Amino acid sequence: MTIQTRFYQVSGYRAHSNGWYQYDDKPMIRALASETSKDFRPGGSDAPLELVLGILPCGASYVLLTTEQMHLFTQKYRLNIPRGSWRSSDFLSLSPIYFHSEAELSSKLATYKQRPRNKNRRETEEPRDNSQANRGYVAGPVSVHYRAYFEQQRYVYMQYRCVRWIQCSFRRTLYHLLAKRISPEKFALSPPSWLSGIRVISIVFVQWSVDNRRRDERLQNPSLIEVGITDAHFPSFFDTLTGSGMLKEESRLAAISKGGTTLHLKLKQAAKNPRSKPQMPNHSKVEEITKSELPQRLRTLFDHDAQKSGMPLIVLCHDEEMTRGILERAGIDVSSYESGLSSLLPFCPAEDKVCP
Repeated sequence: MTIQTRFYQVSGYRAHSNGWYQYDDKPMIRALASETSKDFRPGGSDAPLELVLGILPCGASYVLLTTEQMHLFTQKYRLNIPRGSWRSSDFLSLSPIYFHSEAELSSKLATYKQRPRNKNRRETEEPRDNSQANRGYVAGPVSVHYRAYFEQQRYVYMQYRCVRWIQCSFRRTLYHLLAKRISPEKFALSPPSWLSGIRVISIVFVQWSVDNRRRDERLQNPSLIEVGITDAHFPSFFDTLTGSGMLKEESRLAAISKGGTTLHLKLKQAAKNPRSKPQMPNHSKVEEITKSELPQRLRTLFDHDAQKSGMPLIVLCHDEEMTRGILERAGIDVSSYESGLSSLLPFCPAEDKVCP
């Protein structure tokens, strides 16, 4: 498949599709929902409709067609191909978006409907996208990276020495790439060389829920109670989960351990809520350690050389600032950790620009 670098917006502010049916989206929605070709439903005629969701630097999002989809659609319905197009470099992220029915597609595109013009608006004021989906993201040239990160993966990722911090949707671009559910070329990506092997660490630092200290004090000296860790290798980890829900607990943990390790560290003498009843996790091993032992455990966990192993490391966490501080105090150099996945996903983000 040819790498797609041009995309066309369907519905919304200055959409390429606006001229097709005199700004009436209903015929277009019916036509798109009825498409059964592989370009629109890669999983088969009964699979969901697969379109593209693009996030601009300012945070605004739009539903897009690839160039191939546009050519097929306009040829089938004898429509004109609109002039101009979005470039892949205009977006911070391009990710799959799925629709199981015409109603789902209609509901999504309805969020891009423009509101009536404000009567008190100055005549010289520049028109902007005031739709429900985007009205909070079009105030100026400020780059809103987190919305694009959310569409790439749902958690925060770090890649060691190509390490990245990202808040995004794991079941979007990266998840679908690892699971081989999407074609990277459709989303302006060259097929990544690391798809054959990547290490993912998910780590959660649980703090005392009634800690009322200021944020800066908690960052400097967090009251940790426990730490949850999963260390897995993809794509082999997917194989361990296949059918694991039907296994007994012991068998399921054994299956997971083949593709990764899931560990629950309880800190001795940690602050506890006397009213709460501790719940033991049913999906991981439990180990009790002292707070002084935690730094060494973290250093061992993060002892990874992406250059030698040829396997990038991505870390999922909840609070980037808190996690950075804990890792730094554990003696782990996080100075090379950067936000974004541009080195892992060879897709060049757009430069910041004023949104339409």
